[in-house]
Order: sequence, then C-alpha cells, then structure tokens
Amino acid sequence: MSLLQKNTESNRNERDKAEKDLSLNVWTLMFVIIGFVASWVNMTFIQDAPRSIEVLAFLSIIFTTMIPGVIIALVNRYWGYGYLIGFASAGVPFLIIVDLFIGGYTFATTLFIFIILWLIFWKAWRSLSLIRASSL
Repeated sequence: MSLLQKNTESNRNERDKAEKDLSLNVWTLMFVIIGFVASWVNMTFIQDAPRSIEVLAFLSIIFTTMIPGVIIALVNRYWGYGYLIGFASAGVPFLIIVDLFIGGYTFATTLFIFIILWLIFWKAWRSLSLIRASSL
C-alpha cells in the first residue's frame, strides 16, 4: 500500500471518528415538528396577508427557513435538516387541504433552500471535521 493510500485511509477513519457524535435522535424529530408548525403558521400568515404586503408575505418563507435553519444547523446539522424537512413537508398537506399555490410554493422553495444548505453544510462540515480530526 502506498503512502498516499495509507494517508487517505487514515484521514477517512479520523473523519468518521469526528462525526460519530452526530446522529439522528429525538431532537431531530422535535425540530421536524417545530418546522412543520412554523411552516403552517407562516402559510396561514401568507393566506391572510393583505394585498399590499403579499409579496413580502411570500418572501417571509425564505427568512423563516434560512435564518432558523442556519442557526439550528450550526449547533447540529441534523437538527437543521430536520427543521427544513418539517418546514417543507407542511406544504404538502396545506396544498391539498387549504391552498394549492401557497402549499406548493412553500414546499418547492423550502426544498430548494434545503438542497442549497445541505450542499454548503455537508461540504463545510466535512472540511471542518477533517481539520479538527487531523489536529487531534
């Protein structure tokens, strides 16, 4: 085995050790529920918004997913993912039961934001955990 292969395998093992503390747990489920409720409240706000601030009401979905999602994900990325998945999943029953456009917009927008944040945090977390593991 070459030195490069040993070094790569060593880095992979160290990264796996550094990420063992991150796992799905009850708190992830709690953040899914919190995200679902926050989304439902936000969608009813959009539905009841006066015509003069309707555009701002639709933009509120971006703010209520990005800001809490990033803050929660800084503590534990799986909790942040849970919040965003809960937020997005609330759009499906809302589009079936209440309003097709608002529910679909919420689902699609949150799913798009989730993918962007997942790629950023996945890449950044891998880089940070590799740096942390190599310094141990």
